[in-house]
Amino acid sequence: MTTYVDSSALVPIYVPERFSTAAREAVRGAGQVPFTAIHDLEVPNALELLVGRELMTRDECRSVLRQLRDDLESRRLVNVALDFDQVFAQASEFSRLHTAKHRARSLDLLHIAAAHAALCTTFASADDRQLAVAKATGLRTIDIKRGSRLRKR
Repeated sequence: MTTYVDSSALVPIYVPERFSTAAREAVRGAGQVPFTAIHDLEVPNALELLVGRELMTRDECRSVLRQLRDDLESRRLVNVALDFDQVFAQASEFSRLHTAKHRARSLDLLHIAAAHAALCTTFASADDRQLAVAKATGLRTIDIKRGSRLRKR
C-alpha cells in the first residue's frame, strides 16, 4: 500500500460526480488502499451530507455503504490502525510548518499525517491546499481534478 486516497478522492469512486473517472483511475493504479478511522468517519459523513442536501436518497446511501463494506471485506480497501497520538503530533508539526503558506485545515493535515503514518509515498486528493501540503511533506501527489497525473515531490 503506497497510495493514500483522501476522502475527497474516495467518495467519487462510489458516488458519480465529475471527478469519478479520475478517482477510479487513481485507485485502480494504487492496488490496495489504506482505510483509516478518519475515512471511517468522513466518508459516511459525506454521504449523509448528500442525503441531507437531497442529492442522494437514503436507499442510495445504504447501497454505497454496502459497496464500501464489500471493498473492505475484499481488501480493496484495507483497514489500517494508526497511532493517533503520533498522527496528531505530526499534523501539528505540519500545521506549524505549512498552514500559513497553504492555508490547510486541520482535517487536511490529519489525512496527510495519516498517509505518512501508513508509510504511503503517494497522496490522491481533489483538494488543492491538501495536495500542496502533501507535496511539501515529501509525498508524490495525484490531483483527481486534473486527471491522474502524478506530481513529483
